[in-house]
Order: sequence, then structure tokens, then C-alpha cells
Amino acid sequence: MSSSTGIVTMKEFTYKLVENNSELKGAFEVRRQVFVEEQGISEDLVFDGSEGKAMHMVVKDGQSVIGTARVRFQEAKQAKLERMAVLRPFRGIGIGKRIMSFLIEELKSKEIEKVVLHAQYEVIEFYKARGFNTLGSPFWEAGIKHLKMERKL
Repeated sequence: MSSSTGIVTMKEFTYKLVENNSELKGAFEVRRQVFVEEQGISEDLVFDGSEGKAMHMVVKDGQSVIGTARVRFQEAKQAKLERMAVLRPFRGIGIGKRIMSFLIEELKSKEIEKVVLHAQYEVIEFYKARGFNTLGSPFWEAGIKHLKMERKL
């Protein structure tokens, strides 16, 4: 944010699909910092065999990747949102909301009808506020309590 003239403006970030190896490496670094370093999840779980089959997106601050998510296309017209992460200094300013808006529009353009995800328990309300409904009972994944959620598009 800057306020050189008494006017406060929010810095603009770029939300985009990954287009090159540099952006993908940036996405992986964000995931490593958030999931491996902060949450203590094994790299084997954070980085799996699905990377090449997934659609990846990044949030950039200039040339630096500060947020990411991936989507895997499952059954016909269904996608699974995974690995959404924002670096700690950039949390709480609406980046996660914008990631969700970006991905929902992208998935609608691909004629996806339903999005599913496994939400970490402490962020369930975030996804509910974005139109996701809970399914089933809580479960443990990578040592963290989760709940399956879905949203029809």
C-alpha cells in the first residue's frame, strides 16, 4: 500500500495460469514454504505424481510468486482444487478470495460443473463464504484435520 498523497491504494497483483517453468518453480517454492516449512507436511505429500497433469495458477507481485493453487480434472465436468497457498506476509488482504474467483471463472470457461476440495479444518468458513458445502465427516490427511467440500458451478 502507498499513501504518498494521503490516498491509500492497494497494490495490484497478477493472477494467471502458469505459462513457464519459472512460474511453476515459484509455485512450488510457495507450496514448500507454506506446507513443508510452516505446517510440517512431508515433501512427498506436497509434491506428488499429479503435477504434470494439473492446471497450476500463480499470484505474482512483480516477478515474484506469492500465491498459488492447482486444479486436477477428475471425472467429466468435475475438478479438484488443491494446494492453495499464500506466503505469510501476503495473507489477510484478500489474495485467497481472488484466487478462488480467478479459478472459478477459469473452470466455468472449461464447462466444469462441480469443484471439490479437502479443506483444512481451520479454513472451512473461508470456503463456505465462497459457496462451498461440507460433505461427510472430518478426516485426517497429512496429520491435519480436513473436511471434504464441494461447490456446483
